Amino acid sequence: MNISLSEYTKIFRVNDNIYACYNSLRMIPVYLTADEYTKLQTALTDGTAPDIPEITLESLRECRIFSRDDDADLIQGVRYMVPKPYPCIAYFVLTEQCNLACKYCFLGNAEKSPDSISMSNDTAERALIFFAEQTRRQPELFDENKNIIFYGGEPLINFGTLKFIVQKCREMQKNKLITTNLDFMMVTNGLLMNPENISFLRDNNISVSVSLDGAKERANSLRIDRSGSAVHSRVLEKIRLAVSMGLQLSLSVTLTESALNDMDELISLLQDVPIQSLCFNILHRTAHFHVEDDYYIRAAEFIAKFYRKTKSIGIYEERFMRKLKSFAGQKIYFADCAACSGNQIVITPSGAVGICQGCSEEGRYMIADINNPEYDISSDDTVREWSRLGPVFRDECRHCEALGLCGGMCPLNTDDIHATDESFCAYSKYMLEFLIRELYSMMK
Repeated sequence: MNISLSEYTKIFRVNDNIYACYNSLRMIPVYLTADEYTKLQTALTDGTAPDIPEITLESLRECRIFSRDDDADLIQGVRYMVPKPYPCIAYFVLTEQCNLACKYCFLGNAEKSPDSISMSNDTAERALIFFAEQTRRQPELFDENKNIIFYGGEPLINFGTLKFIVQKCREMQKNKLITTNLDFMMVTNGLLMNPENISFLRDNNISVSVSLDGAKERANSLRIDRSGSAVHSRVLEKIRLAVSMGLQLSLSVTLTESALNDMDELISLLQDVPIQSLCFNILHRTAHFHVEDDYYIRAAEFIAKFYRKTKSIGIYEERFMRKLKSFAGQKIYFADCAACSGNQIVITPSGAVGICQGCSEEGRYMIADINNPEYDISSDDTVREWSRLGPVFRDECRHCEALGLCGGMCPLNTDDIHATDESFCAYSKYMLEFLIRELYSMMK
C-alpha cells in the first residue's frame, strides 16, 4: 500500500511522546504516539504499509491525512461553500463626535473636531429603508437573524436618533418591512450612560458593549478624555449602575501592553460584576499608533491563558470562542469579520454606505448611497472582492496549517486589502497549535 500525505496535512509535536496529524481543511487532528509516528514516516519514505493499528490507519484516512485522487480539488469544494454577499449586519454611525481621545483609536477620534457631523432622524429613516430593502432582495434569508449596531464616535451623544431608529424599526416590523428577528447592539465608552438612557436600552433589549481595557487604571492608561484626564474609575461606576438596573452588558477589552499584565485583576472584576460576555480587541497598526512585531503572539498567549483560567468559572471570551467553535465543529472559518464575508454594511451620518467601519472613516470602500433604491449588495463587485479576501481564496495561504481556522486578517492592518497580514498569521497559527494541544489534554 503506497501512501502519501495530503498537501493540506501538517504535523504538530504535542509533547515528547505524542504527535498530531492535521489536515487544515478537514480540521480533525489524529494523535499518534512517537513510535507510531516514526513508523508512519518510514512507510512514507519506503512506500510500504505503515505498521500501526488498523483503527489508527482508518482514522488517518477518514481525516484526510493521506492524499486522495480528489486532493487537488478539495480547495475548490471549500470555495464553493462560501455564501454570496447578503447584509445581516448594519452599522449605524450615529455621530462622528466622541468625548474621548483614546491614543490607539483606529477611527482617529482624538484628531476630530468636537462639532463633527451627527446623523439626523431623516437620514436614519432613509438608512433603515435602505437596509430593509437589501434584506428583502433574498427572500429566503429575510427571516434570518439581523443586527443593527449603533456606533460612533460615541453613539450616546446622539441618543435621540438612536431612540428614533428603534421606534421606527418597531413600526416597520408591524408592517413586515423588516424582519422581527432583529437584535440591537450599541458600542459605547459608557461615560454618558445615565438612568434615563439605561432604562430605554434595557426596556428595548439593546445589548451594550462598553469599552474597558482592564480592572485597574494602569490597564486603561491609553483611554483618556479630551482634556487628557483618566476615565477608568468613571466608566467602572457607570458599568455598576447599568448592571444594577438590569441592562445586558458586555465588555470590549482592547489588549494594550498594560492590559496584557492585568489578567488576574480583570478576572476578579468579571467575577464581581456580572457581565453578559466580553471580547478582546487586538490592536491595529495605524499612522498614529505603533505596535511591536511580537505583540500578536503575546496577545494570543494572553487569550489562551485567559481561557484556561476562566473556563472552569463559566467566563468565555468571544474572539477565542469563535475559533474554538470552528475547531470543535470542524467547520471552515471563512472570515473573522463580517465585512470580509459580505455580511455587513456601514451607514455614515451623511448617508453614505460602506463595507468597513474603519475604512469608511477615511471614505474608502464606499459602495452606495442610501438614496439609491436600485442598489443590490449581492451583485456589487467591491463587496464580492471583499468576500473573497479569506485565506481559502489566497494562493499564499493555501499551504498554511491555519488555513481552515484563520478567518483572515483585518484589512485595516495593511495598506492593501490583498496584502498578507503577517502579524495576524502569527496569531492564528498560535491559536491552532494551542487548540490541538488543548484537545489532546482534554481527551487524555
